[in-house]
Amino acid sequence: MLGIYMLVLRFIHVVASVGWAGGALIYFVFVSPTAKALAPTGMQFVEYMVTKRRFSIFMAISSTLTVLSGALLIWQVSGGELLNYAQTSRGLGFTLGSIAGIVVYFVGMFGVKPRAERLAKISHEIKLSGGLPTPSQGAELHKLDKEMSVLDLADFLLVALSLSLMASARYWVF
Repeated sequence: MLGIYMLVLRFIHVVASVGWAGGALIYFVFVSPTAKALAPTGMQFVEYMVTKRRFSIFMAISSTLTVLSGALLIWQVSGGELLNYAQTSRGLGFTLGSIAGIVVYFVGMFGVKPRAERLAKISHEIKLSGGLPTPSQGAELHKLDKEMSVLDLADFLLVALSLSLMASARYWVF
């Protein structure tokens, strides 16, 4: 029975993390630069992606499933002895990857997500008012764009770090 439990957890963890990391990669490398290059119509695309296609919800669900299933996996593998497990080469790799994953989870949930939703809301307001932002909307868009650029980079780098650590942890030897 434990084997089935672990198999299901690993399946959930891998599939959810592929969605999370893939979404972050595609957004950082393709969507964000394209939307900026096509401003202001690019913002309509982002608004649609966030509100109608529910990209933020997808990322929230996939990241939450990744973190929760990962926590259960590391707890099970360590036998509840996380400090002892982290002192092994494999355990250290998975622990560091987990820490990077948890940090990026909080960056996404409390940094990226609310700003993306705010950008989509402002874009919608601009569209309803005739297509040109007010000076205050323009200033807020500029501020949010700068914040999102930093957060998107941090998100992308931390996801890549977490993936790299997790993918290589079983091969660490010391």
